[in-house]
Amino acid sequence: MARRRVHLSFPGKLKDEPLLWQTCEQFDLVFNIRRADYTEGMGWLMAELEGDAEQLEKGIRWLEEQGVIVGPIEQDVVH
Repeated sequence: MARRRVHLSFPGKLKDEPLLWQTCEQFDLVFNIRRADYTEGMGWLMAELEGDAEQLEKGIRWLEEQGVIVGPIEQDVVH
């Protein structure tokens, strides 16, 4: 199993879309949400994704294609 920590930013137009659920279903991934927030016009979350390495890459690419901004997290996000 591969694991990646990512920071996901969701522009306001995506706030009502079930993108995390769709990603889990389509690519057989598990999300562990570590932190999240939503303010007017932008939501973000820090999460750990786990699954098959190839599916993990495909899932991240799919999120980017939907308009989600995906960035890596190099350290633990829970203090």
